[in-house]
Amino acid sequence: MITLDGAEGFTLRPMSDTDLNRVLVLEKATNPHPWTLGNLQNSLSTGDACWVLEHGEELAGYGVTMVAADEGTILNIAIAPAFQKQGLGQKLLEFLVSGAKQRGANVMFLEVRVSNHKAIGLYLKSDFSEVGIRKNYYPAAKGSEDAIVMMRDLSFD
Repeated sequence: MITLDGAEGFTLRPMSDTDLNRVLVLEKATNPHPWTLGNLQNSLSTGDACWVLEHGEELAGYGVTMVAADEGTILNIAIAPAFQKQGLGQKLLEFLVSGAKQRGANVMFLEVRVSNHKAIGLYLKSDFSEVGIRKNYYPAAKGSEDAIVMMRDLSFD
């Protein structure tokens, strides 16, 4: 278990199969088109870095990253509604980026819905820059939604 810097009482640990039901509940509470059980199981089985953030026994958030060659990708990150607006998203994001850098990433990528202004603000504050658009990338209530592709150069960290 790892204590999250600057967040007293919050700990991080690797996700396990026994966490999946709680993570799915969190996904449904924070994402209009949540990851499925299969998505989570695939990330666990392929060696992606999957972490849960807890406050005592309560799931406060989670994040999933992968590293291939020297590129890292934030695959998913979420903070439970009850724990939002406390700076935990940024702290979890920095933990995930740091872990990817330790695993050899020199650059970090992510995709975010164009409508997710809170997340875009978080990523910009965390030194990510917009580098492209993926048209019709995400499913949406009426068709699809574009994704902003963002990147952070880790060589300056």
